[in-house]
Amino acid sequence: MIAMKRIVFSVAALLSLTTASFATDYPATVTDVSGRTVTIAKKPEHIILQDGRDMLTMALLDRDNPFERVVGWATNLVKDDPTTVKLLDKAFGKEPTRLTISEDGDADVEAMIAAKPDLVIAQQRAEPTFKSSGVEQKLTALGIPVLYVDITKDPIKDTPLSVTVIGKAVDREKEAAEYVSFYKQHLDHLNEVIAKQTVHPNVFMEVKAGQQGDGCCFTHGGSGFGQLVAALKGNNIGTKLLPGASGTISLETLLSSNPPDVYIMTGSQWINPQSIAAPFGYGSTMERVTTALTKLEQRDGMSAIKAVQDGRVYGIYHQFYSHPYNIVGLEYLATFLYPQAFKDLKPDATFSELIKRFTKIPDEPIVLGATVALTH
Repeated sequence: MIAMKRIVFSVAALLSLTTASFATDYPATVTDVSGRTVTIAKKPEHIILQDGRDMLTMALLDRDNPFERVVGWATNLVKDDPTTVKLLDKAFGKEPTRLTISEDGDADVEAMIAAKPDLVIAQQRAEPTFKSSGVEQKLTALGIPVLYVDITKDPIKDTPLSVTVIGKAVDREKEAAEYVSFYKQHLDHLNEVIAKQTVHPNVFMEVKAGQQGDGCCFTHGGSGFGQLVAALKGNNIGTKLLPGASGTISLETLLSSNPPDVYIMTGSQWINPQSIAAPFGYGSTMERVTTALTKLEQRDGMSAIKAVQDGRVYGIYHQFYSHPYNIVGLEYLATFLYPQAFKDLKPDATFSELIKRFTKIPDEPIVLGATVALTH
């Protein structure tokens, strides 16, 4: 009986040590994605998100209620994907205050200060403006640390790093480690299969296809979706044709360049009235998405594109380019670029598993990727 008690005590002690090993000790020193050493005096209870999409990272960490500690967030997720915000509202109650903060860091700093945050989480692309406009200086002078993370500039390297950094900052290291392990397992599988491929397709990403009507062709160069395509060893045409991170390429230029073997359009349920984009996201249907993609494929001049002629036209949820769940986007892209090699890969199942295992977001039907039927 005595021996049994000792065994039980040993197991309990081990569990205690395991839990403690993931606890953040405050004051905590955190190195953010920009390499800055940031000291956080106490466990943050009032957080501002410069990019609203980082609420999806908070959903991985503060699983019971990602809204609970966020006192203010930018409105870009609200504008770009209102159905996801509606689902979050339904699941977690009243959302945080919507603040005027742009994706590039233009901000109403007085409104931010009025929210009384004890931590501001910002995307790295906002850092230059935060510094030049004095936002960072004003916040740090008041003892409000600013932490820079990144999902878009170098998404494959920085997404797991950013989740880890935020996890340490907000005392959710265990939850962060669980998701990062899942992320890396799926990434390792993609890399293993792609390493065996000898042919890598030319890919054109028409980003925000149809958002402003029937014009063409806005795309990403060496950032965003361009980075995701490059991670899969695809040849991103936008990277070759654009001098910067993103821009518009005329259809004539596209036709005279290396012809795309694969043509991928991104879409979302944007709220602007002129949008004819594929309505990817919650509350949509595959029929609505494929109908929209087919109409976009039938725009003037599109039939001359090799990928259209070959039936290699696809659509994908636009937010994956700046989303902490971009591993799912990578899997969809992998099935588009290498359909035979990844014929057994099921990205929709990956997304469902991610939501069920690592968040308490309701696992409701969602459309994230689609193939366009050959129409020419």
